[in-house]
Parts: sequence; structure tokens; C-alpha cells
Amino acid sequence: MKDKRILYVSSEVVPYLPETEISSMSFEAPKMVNKQGGQIRIFMPRYGNINERRHQLHEVIRLSGINLVINDLDMPLIIKVASIPKERIQVYFID
Repeated sequence: MKDKRILYVSSEVVPYLPETEISSMSFEAPKMVNKQGGQIRIFMPRYGNINERRHQLHEVIRLSGINLVINDLDMPLIIKVASIPKERIQVYFID
């Protein structure tokens, strides 16, 4: 696993959402890769119940500002990032 670069996409991750089987697995799998020396980043949706202040989310300017067109709807893509405490894993939130 050493020197591997992995992008992990999940619908939910502990500690940002309540603990479920999926959110726990979405935390433990990247944690294991990180401990084995891999470089891992997690992408997940930025749900309205995620507290930006508590989890210290901040906008990633270089990734934000892209427009996403779905059918006839043109929406700006906003990416925010936070780190999982004590794990040194970055989580990117798609808003």
C-alpha cells in the first residue's frame, strides 16, 4: 500500500454524520490505508446537518468555482475540506 494514492468516495463518514455501518466502514477503510503508508483522500456530499464551524470546514478555492451543468441546470461547484482528528486524513465535501 505504500506510496499508493487513493480517492475514496462515500455518502457518509464518521465523525461528520451519525455512526452507521456504512459511515463506520467509510472511516475504517481509509484509516487502514493511511496506516499502511498510502495517501488517501475522502470525497463526500456536504449535507446541511454537517456543522462547518465544529468540524472546521473551509473552502478550497482552487477546486471551487467550476460550474456543473445537469440537464438545463447550471450550478457552481463548491468544495470544502476538513481533516479527521488524529488521523491526518483529508475529507473533501461537495456542496
